[in-house]
Amino acid sequence: MKKLTLLALSAVFGLSSAAGFAADATPASAPAAKVAPAAKKAEKKAPAKIHHAKKAEKVTASAQKAQAAKADASAPAKKAEKKKVGVKKHASAPAAQKAQAAKADASAPKAKKAHKHAAKKHEASAQKAQAAKADASAPKAKKAHKHAAKKHEASAQKAQAAKAEASAPAAKKADKQHGKKHVAKKEASAAQKAQAAKADASAPKAKKAHKHAAKKHEASAQKAQAAKAEASAPAAKKADKQHGKKHVAKKEASAAQKAQAAKADASAPKAKKAHKHAAKKHEASAQKAQTAKADASAPAAKKTHKHHGKKQHKAAASAAK
Repeated sequence: MKKLTLLALSAVFGLSSAAGFAADATPASAPAAKVAPAAKKAEKKAPAKIHHAKKAEKVTASAQKAQAAKADASAPAKKAEKKKVGVKKHASAPAAQKAQAAKADASAPKAKKAHKHAAKKHEASAQKAQAAKADASAPKAKKAHKHAAKKHEASAQKAQAAKAEASAPAAKKADKQHGKKHVAKKEASAAQKAQAAKADASAPKAKKAHKHAAKKHEASAQKAQAAKAEASAPAAKKADKQHGKKHVAKKEASAAQKAQAAKADASAPKAKKAHKHAAKKHEASAQKAQTAKADASAPAAKKTHKHHGKKQHKAAASAAK
């Protein structure tokens, strides 16, 4: 139906385009009376063509509706067929999977061996190719390395020579300065030697003068010490007398302390006995007071004990009930 509609539409379009082409193809010199009837005929034919096209569209629409209704009617049957096919596939799938798994398990060791063998072959061939490549490129690499080393050595020598040429004036200046320093050191050492010789020559005179001064200082110090001793003799005598008096006082005090200690040692047993007697008296009085207190509080304790026993008895009876 779709094809028919397409054919009808294409025919209409072809006729209209032909009419338009005919109108365009008329010569400009043709009279207007001849062109007008042809245009009128084309206008009359156009509504008929449109009517035919609409009819064709209606026919195609009705055909499409019929086809849709037919598809809706046959849908349940197709669904049932699909379900049956699915059930069959579902039932046969586990068996097929199990068979496939068993086949894979059976062929796994062979596949592993083949894979290992292929991997070993590939690895060995790759190693051989690499070794051959390395052997082939070794002489070239050695030559390139030697050439680069030579270049590097030559450039280093050139740089060193240029550096030496550049630093030559500075080295000369440094040598001159070093020579000047050496001369100055020599002159300084000669001056030091001359000064040392002069000191050695004047040493005996200096020693004699030093000894004479030391003797004078010692004699004056002895004289001053003797005068001081003579002046302080009376005060020393007084100090000796006072020291003697202090010594006698110390002796008397120590004798008094010894006598007091002997007296204390003699009276110690009596004091011990008195102390023991007082302690016994205090302990006996404390015990008497404690027993009196216990006797006074005994009736109250008995009453509280009886009251507590009654309470417990009542509680036990109520619990038994």
